[in-house]
Amino acid sequence: MHLEGWDLGGLSSSEALSEVTSVDIFSEEQLPLEKTLRVLVLEDDETDFLITKKALLYLDSYRVDLDWVTSVSDAVIAARKTHYDVVLVDFWVGMETGVAAINAIGDINSNSVVILLTGMPGEDVQKIALKAGARHCINKNQLTPVLLEATIRSARHTHRLEQQLQQTIDNLKKANEAKDRFYATMGHDLRTPLNAILGYSEMILGNSLNLQVPEEYQKFATKIHTGGLHLLEVINNLMLQNGNALETVKQQLEDVYLDEVIARAVELVQFFASDKGIELAVQLHKERLCAHCHRSLMTQALVNLLSNAIKYTPADGRIDVSLAATSDGYCIAVRDNGPGMSPEEIELARKPYGRVLPSAELTQEGTGLGLPIVEKIMDGHGGAVLIESTPGEGTCVSLRLCRVRA
Repeated sequence: MHLEGWDLGGLSSSEALSEVTSVDIFSEEQLPLEKTLRVLVLEDDETDFLITKKALLYLDSYRVDLDWVTSVSDAVIAARKTHYDVVLVDFWVGMETGVAAINAIGDINSNSVVILLTGMPGEDVQKIALKAGARHCINKNQLTPVLLEATIRSARHTHRLEQQLQQTIDNLKKANEAKDRFYATMGHDLRTPLNAILGYSEMILGNSLNLQVPEEYQKFATKIHTGGLHLLEVINNLMLQNGNALETVKQQLEDVYLDEVIARAVELVQFFASDKGIELAVQLHKERLCAHCHRSLMTQALVNLLSNAIKYTPADGRIDVSLAATSDGYCIAVRDNGPGMSPEEIELARKPYGRVLPSAELTQEGTGLGLPIVEKIMDGHGGAVLIESTPGEGTCVSLRLCRVRA
């Protein structure tokens, strides 16, 4: 470092150094102090240290409590024993760099702010220091009390912001983990009694015990079973909305005949369609088509599409389900003769919790998760969801899957 970087008031270099070492000129009366700043300087050159010391003692807003070390190891030991607000590190310390000290002291979780002091020009040194954990860099040849104080303030402010950001990230991670635990617990606690409700209602509907069950009871059992299926669909959609729910899809794929998936999905929604007088027509491919997919998730995707179609199709309408082979895979299409959607409404329907407003004669239930869940499922399979719709002419939603030989 060169003394020419300062206005020394006509003093020679030796006189200036003598002034730096004089304690009398740094009396507290000369400094408008706000607080004490604990500073550690890692510098192996005594002249450079004395000039840095002078700049520190001339700070306007701080009283400086200063320690000086000449090696990286001493700096690390000192930082472990004492809390320093600021650590000034020379880039070259003897035959080693100060990067090791920056790495050890400048961690984001540390309350010490590290600032690099260097007389080496160029951006490479600064990049190395900043990557190691320094908050700012100062050119020794431009060092002044004003620059040093502004840099310290900026570095400490930056460090506090980074700590606050890291704390926010940590809190979000904890909240996300709590959410995952909640979803897992909720899914288990809701499905357990629901399975019993569905099971017993199916026994009544099938008259498994060969009892003389009054027709009115059968109707009640049908309503119980229907409500249970609807609740199960809502629970499944909420569970699948959880960010981690589909991460393991690729590890659970198997060869599945798609006609079986369609048959199961139609079975699950048949009552809802019949209750509105909607005809569910299925057209399969002439050959059985097999895809590499997750059976239950593909069934859930198709149930969601069929449920949406039933909800938005007027009474006595028609829904067509078709299965076809394409040039590179398979396509399951669900076409209804409901009110249809505009391009803006399609974009709204694709968003989680987004729901297209129905016409006055249509009553709706649901969470607005059906289509977004379908898209997540298809993304997990490397497939796609295509939507074709025209207002007043109905909607066709297609699930595209890649081909896999059975």
